[in-house]
Amino acid sequence: MKRLSPQIMRQVLVVTGLTFCNLSDGFIFGQMSGMVDALSGKDDSIPLSKDELSWIASTINATCFCGFCVIAILTEVFGRRKSITIVCIPLSISWIMVYFAQDKYTLLLTRLILGVSYGGFLIITYINVGEYVGPEMRSFCLNLMSACAIAAGTLLGHVLSLLMHWRQVALLGLIPTIISATIPLFWVESPAWLATKGRFKECEIAFRKLRVMNEETEYELKTLINSQRIYNRKNKNGNFFKELISNYIKAWKGKAYRKMYALQLVISIYRIAAGRILFSTLIITMLRDITGSSNILLSTLFVDGFSLLGSSIACVFVSKFRMRTLIFTSGPIANLIQIILAFCMYLWADGSAYERWTKVSLLALYCVIVSAGPYAVLETLLAELQPLEICASSMVGICALVGILQCLAVKLAAYLFPLIGYHGVFFLHAGVIFACTAYLYYFLPETKGRTNQEIQFYFKHNRFGNVDEMLHLEQQDDLISRDIVGLNNL
Repeated sequence: MKRLSPQIMRQVLVVTGLTFCNLSDGFIFGQMSGMVDALSGKDDSIPLSKDELSWIASTINATCFCGFCVIAILTEVFGRRKSITIVCIPLSISWIMVYFAQDKYTLLLTRLILGVSYGGFLIITYINVGEYVGPEMRSFCLNLMSACAIAAGTLLGHVLSLLMHWRQVALLGLIPTIISATIPLFWVESPAWLATKGRFKECEIAFRKLRVMNEETEYELKTLINSQRIYNRKNKNGNFFKELISNYIKAWKGKAYRKMYALQLVISIYRIAAGRILFSTLIITMLRDITGSSNILLSTLFVDGFSLLGSSIACVFVSKFRMRTLIFTSGPIANLIQIILAFCMYLWADGSAYERWTKVSLLALYCVIVSAGPYAVLETLLAELQPLEICASSMVGICALVGILQCLAVKLAAYLFPLIGYHGVFFLHAGVIFACTAYLYYFLPETKGRTNQEIQFYFKHNRFGNVDEMLHLEQQDDLISRDIVGLNNL
């Protein structure tokens, strides 16, 4: 049996660490779903109004913005791997606080802390996948982490919440958190981060430790170092925060980044409308309402199990199919099922077991298709559509807005469900998804197998360049940069 190379083993270690980070993220929502359902029902240990419950359920999506900001600073100062360990510390504290919470203010405080950690894990996953993993495996690894791991964590949280008290479930959240904090300490530092700091020798060593070298990877390494050397020469500035803001503003002045940002925004809105966070947060309550029964363990396993199945299938699909092919076939199919489910909820209410299981089955079918297709593509694109020079700040810029939108979506859902029903919310989401699909159809390029440099080249020149073109442009930029530096030194 052929042994795996040391480079592959080091990448596996990175993927394993990020997988536990995302498992922990999913567990946050799974535990919260059980906690919200319990506190809105029989558990009166902490008296809460419906409005207060909706804030507890939605606040985490808004406070994740703080996590984006924190991780953007931490990753730039301490590097990619140490930042994860730092973020795990407040997350561990918050799980203990949930266990001992006796009032609504403590619970709300834990939502703030969990939001920071959730946002930190989310953004660090996208950044690290783009920097540690090669383009040929990027889609597979990203879906393994951000789809399968989150789905598994959510499933685990939901099931444990139905079998145990929500306080005990919170304590179990310490297990994936501690593992997430430990594994990154054994990583190699990100070559891209080392390059942004001008540590090019260390960058080359780290790159060779992570990637099996051949003609393509040698070119990728050369492109990474050359492009970052040019960028660093052009952007010498002693103030870190001033440089961070200045670089972000410069990027916004360019048409290329504005096009990338527009795509990121549409992709993020699609993700919100597809309902993963909504289902993760409120699925236990939703299934109780849909089935009219308090015994929903089987229904929860069915729906969450299909979501996990879809995420697992996604790992295969993203390896076999092109991004555009996958999203523009599976997306409309999933949306059609969502519309059928909405019609069933609106027109069919005889209370029979057949009716209940038909609705649960349609919901499960929607979850498996949307996880296997659209989410697989959308998660990958969010990692790919980031300029290397402003990767962290770019993520913060888009995710801050999306966090607020996601918070509003969950918060408003608590009011929309009684007002227009589950069917009305599903119809609304379907309309948003169709609009996003239309935009992506016209403006989304095929990115599968493309390096970060090739993708950035596309948005600057509206086409993918070959190796000679990209190297030629880099050499031109290098000459211009040297002239500028020379003039500044006169």
